[in-house]
Amino acid sequence: MNLKTIPEQPKDESNDTKDPMQILEEALTLCKFGKFHIRLLAATLCSAVSLMMVTTTTSYILPIAECDLKMNIMHKGILNGMPFFGQIGASLFAGFLIDSFGRRIFLVGGNGIIFICTLIEGSSQSYIMLLLTKLLEGIALSLCFCAISTYLSELCHLHVRDRLLIMYSGFLSVALIIAALSAWVILPIKFNYTVLDGYFELHSWNLFLYFCSIWSLFAFVIYLSLPETPKYLLSHGREKEALEVLKGIYSENTGNKEDTFPVKSLNTSGTVKPTKEISLKKQIVTSLFEAKELFRKPLVFKLILFSFITFSCLIVFTSLRLWFPQLSTIVENYGKDNGESARFCVMINGYMQNLKPGVTNATEALECVPQLSGSETYTNGLILGFAALISVGISAFLVDYFGQKVLMFVILILSTICSTALYWTNAPIQIALLISCTCALLQAALCLQQNLFVRFFPTNLRALAVSIIIMIGRVGSLTGNIIFPILLNVGCMAPFILLAVIPLGVAILVYFLPNVSKDNKTTGDK
Repeated sequence: MNLKTIPEQPKDESNDTKDPMQILEEALTLCKFGKFHIRLLAATLCSAVSLMMVTTTTSYILPIAECDLKMNIMHKGILNGMPFFGQIGASLFAGFLIDSFGRRIFLVGGNGIIFICTLIEGSSQSYIMLLLTKLLEGIALSLCFCAISTYLSELCHLHVRDRLLIMYSGFLSVALIIAALSAWVILPIKFNYTVLDGYFELHSWNLFLYFCSIWSLFAFVIYLSLPETPKYLLSHGREKEALEVLKGIYSENTGNKEDTFPVKSLNTSGTVKPTKEISLKKQIVTSLFEAKELFRKPLVFKLILFSFITFSCLIVFTSLRLWFPQLSTIVENYGKDNGESARFCVMINGYMQNLKPGVTNATEALECVPQLSGSETYTNGLILGFAALISVGISAFLVDYFGQKVLMFVILILSTICSTALYWTNAPIQIALLISCTCALLQAALCLQQNLFVRFFPTNLRALAVSIIIMIGRVGSLTGNIIFPILLNVGCMAPFILLAVIPLGVAILVYFLPNVSKDNKTTGDK
């Protein structure tokens, strides 16, 4: 490596053994943190909100749209889970493509597709139309979700990488707050607009979906202005392009001209190697050959462990998060109808009993009257978002003192305590706080685990590994959303036993996770 600032640097054994990734880490450090990374974080924020809107908007429109779309309790569970079904089908394929052809193209394309799908979704006139659009959104979401954390981590130097990845998880919490505020402002509006004699109708929930599309549009525009990651380019033999990207980042962050960038080469020879042009067929074959390493020891065992932990945590986290607005609406309406609150499970069982046939007379059965969400439901959504943000923020502060594994273990134990206490709760505010804390703690645990697996797997296998883990995790999300209403039909106690047992079991598995802060201390990434 040639550095103008250190022309007389003597050779030593450590310099002779530096590999290109170590040199790249030093080059990224020289780029510092500045305006470029502010743009990167802006794109990450918009994309995070866009992705969370795909899976969150449904939970807010379930109560208000149940009559317009003729939904029962199982319809709601399937609709909640449909984006995850789309992700399961596309994540593995998306991960392979992202490792083969780059991160940026899929972030741009994925957000563009989500924008178009959300506009179509906002125009939905039937349950099937909304269901199919959510499926397409899930497929597009997989293109972004597999790439976003990888893209962020590969454009930041080692000293800020963990903090920015935790900040990304904080953005997901901010997205929950934005979703709750948007729903609170738009959904209570009494809006009914009919076109073409009833063939096309718009309601407040349609407007809510239209509004949610702007985040994917913002992400699409900002990602268009950002480059491919130098780590991806370097790992695919495109050293000259990687160097140009680094020069651009250096210039934007420091204000210096690009030709003053100290690093002139990213390999040990000191000269830039020419890029070898390879055909599309050969590029795919090469990527398939590299992918085999992911399924060999020792990587395959860690891949299985990360996947199982993600699967288990998302069964609990997604079920509670997406059913929270519906549960809040049930609790809120119970208090209005009965003049007082009751034990949580009494209120849930009462609602489920009213859904069974034969409870109402024939005249009432013909008329659908939706249980509209009040201010308490939206306030609970804000509590959930702020609790998640605080939880991730505290984790970011404590992780340097305790390490990811110890902190993750403690968080999972606390989550078990909160979900267990939920069964005996009767006050609405206590219910809201316990559900919010359970979700917030699980999100922090998932955030810490994501920091581990994003840094554990090598660059040329990272997106594929992340996509497999996410795919298995989405199976958990889909499973949770489908079995949650089934378990509610069995009895209120059944789902909450599951919510308490799973985090406890995952806490035991944390012991077997790798310690990347120690293993990758010098090189940063493999």
